[in-house]
Amino acid sequence: MKPFAMVVGLLLLLGCSKPPETVLPKPVAEPQKEDQYRRELDEIRKTIKGEVKIKLKKDGKGDFYSWEISGKDAGEVLKANDTLVKKLGK
Repeated sequence: MKPFAMVVGLLLLLGCSKPPETVLPKPVAEPQKEDQYRRELDEIRKTIKGEVKIKLKKDGKGDFYSWEISGKDAGEVLKANDTLVKKLGK
């Protein structure tokens, strides 16, 4: 009877010692931020006259963005840069 009680006691201790680990879902905010920045970039492109090409780059360490702007008209390039600075905050 003693070995049976010891086995039952051991099983109770092992079964109740710690709660099962719960896996937390990853936050969905990152893809939403990406989509938001893409929409804002599309809006900026629509407001810019002429041919201006914008390459948006995301810094891997945080929510910092950098960009490259090229185009034929220097005034439009500067206007696009000012708009990006206001929208994305640099």
